Amino acid sequence: MRVKIFVDFWNFQIEWNNYHRNMNNNNVIKIPWDSTFPEVLTDLLGKEAVYAGTHVYASIDPRKTADRKLSNFLHHMNGFKGFNVTIKERKPASPIRCPDKDCHQQIDTCPHCSKTIIRSVEKGVDAALIVDMIQLAIDDRYDRGILVSGDRDFIGAVDFIQGRMKRISHVWFRNRANELQNVCWDHFFFENIMGQLLPNTD
Repeated sequence: MRVKIFVDFWNFQIEWNNYHRNMNNNNVIKIPWDSTFPEVLTDLLGKEAVYAGTHVYASIDPRKTADRKLSNFLHHMNGFKGFNVTIKERKPASPIRCPDKDCHQQIDTCPHCSKTIIRSVEKGVDAALIVDMIQLAIDDRYDRGILVSGDRDFIGAVDFIQGRMKRISHVWFRNRANELQNVCWDHFFFENIMGQLLPNTD
């Protein structure tokens, strides 16, 4: 049984950080992308499961220093065994304007802290994940998909794939993303496998 893992990067990273913060851990806990992550998730599906690759979908804002550093890491991640990383640039959104029809002036700075407001929108990440998940299923490149996301926007794609081609397993955090969880064939919780993902963490 060939298993492909599909990861909504920012959705996962933010929830991962929240989980460890809620566990009163103030240290940065890195996701073990190239060590235990693919192996542990693949093993969830049993002895017949064979790892067939991890597809990661992320967005960056090239105007931000932190995102430029992240871009370097994501390109490095693309070299991990079986990894395919799709990176989309976030584009500037329409400016914020006063809603009063007699004013409608653009608001460039925060009225409270006076910092410049930089708005960006994520373009194409969800679409890229959905297209690949469906196309790779049609091309018979996997037998079982694992979706790592809490975004309900994937419900339609999962329903489409499972009605015609493959089964999709959902791996997420407990009491989150129940709608997406319920449409998938089965589901697993990160809380139950955290010890396997981070075996050297107290």
